[in-house]
Amino acid sequence: MAIFISLWGVIIFSFGLFMMLAPAHFADQIVRFSHQRYFHYIEIISRLVLGSVLLLDAHNTSSPLVFEVIGNLLFIIAIILVFMTEKYHKKFALWSASYCVKAFRPAGLCAIIFGLWTVYVSYY
Repeated sequence: MAIFISLWGVIIFSFGLFMMLAPAHFADQIVRFSHQRYFHYIEIISRLVLGSVLLLDAHNTSSPLVFEVIGNLLFIIAIILVFMTEKYHKKFALWSASYCVKAFRPAGLCAIIFGLWTVYVSYY
């Protein structure tokens, strides 16, 4: 059983539900979070931690390759964020919050499905 991957699936599901039910409010929360002093660093650290968890626990799932790929992608994104700098990361977050609101609903549906699938494969 991959408890950490299962927990990650529940978090993905929850974010997806939030995106699907309240896309404008989700966008507002992105804007609010991007104004925090720790925004850039939390984004980098969270990707490194999640990437590590996925890589370390992937073998406990029925689809280890999927979680290894996602874990490595999270590491790559964290490295890109380091070089992107806080200024451009914030600009990107604000841009995505304002221009991608219409995409949040279908993205939320995908996140819900992926979150449920993640929980399922972490047990079988």
